[in-house]
Amino acid sequence: MKNDKKNENLIDLYTSKLIDLLMKGFTHNERSYGFEYEFISRQPLNSKDMQRVYDLLPKCGFLKDGTIFSSELGMYITIEPGGQIEYCSPPLLKDDEQGFHKLIELIKDTNRIIKDTLGIEYIGVGYIPDRADVQLVLDAERYQNLHTRMLTSGTRGKEMMKGTASIHLHARILDMDDMVPLFGRFSELSTSDEFKMSSDRRDIWDNTDPVRCGQLVNDFENIKSPESLIKEIVRFAINADDIGENVPFPMKKDTSFEAFLNQMTTLFTDIRLNMKGPSCELRTLDSQPISVFEQKWKKFINTIENMNERI
Repeated sequence: MKNDKKNENLIDLYTSKLIDLLMKGFTHNERSYGFEYEFISRQPLNSKDMQRVYDLLPKCGFLKDGTIFSSELGMYITIEPGGQIEYCSPPLLKDDEQGFHKLIELIKDTNRIIKDTLGIEYIGVGYIPDRADVQLVLDAERYQNLHTRMLTSGTRGKEMMKGTASIHLHARILDMDDMVPLFGRFSELSTSDEFKMSSDRRDIWDNTDPVRCGQLVNDFENIKSPESLIKEIVRFAINADDIGENVPFPMKKDTSFEAFLNQMTTLFTDIRLNMKGPSCELRTLDSQPISVFEQKWKKFINTIENMNERI
């Protein structure tokens, strides 16, 4: 009973703090969009392979800043635990086709140079089997802790980390009143034929970590206000285990708001509140060949721009 009271107090406190933080981020009148596009190598990679990629990326026009490589176009690259390469776009307005195509050409050129120079072929597919026990190429504590947790939590977490690739789609949240309809539309997209996960990746996702995967909110029809939506988001994060201490968040040593914001970045829900922007993030779309992504991108933007229409 005492722990339940503590949990509810934390949920109320962080709901209030999160609303305040979101309000400070609502500075744009026009919605922008973004994507995170992952490619997985055709063959498993190791840390030496990744060092070769790191050394080559500056020759592809990317400047190294810690563990991130950024380009003049505002796109940046990060590396995932299995060696997947992830291209992260800057915010794009709905009609910025020229900006979108420049980013796509940069991705194509970079993947081509990596293949021609290093023999490492990055491909757009959602899942490659038999990667669970390949080497973890990142040594950051965050990923080491997550990998350790996947040994005992769920059954397919190691495959999720090293054998899958996805495309995350973002839409900026304009204001508090925008949140419920936007998250509701994202919920519809996550189960639509064009944007849902493949059956292979769905099974991996559902069996990765039962306390941090799945649907952020199961019934959007009963969410009547942005405050109630944010409270459900906070509740999900509070109930998830910390990946370092492997205890529910309220039981960990540091339960500060800063620690809570970090906890939110470790959730693998189909839809996620991303504080960068802030934006709503759709995580269900499998990675796919670049040649078919443009159609998905246009469909995504049109669907959000016309939220009152049925999908």
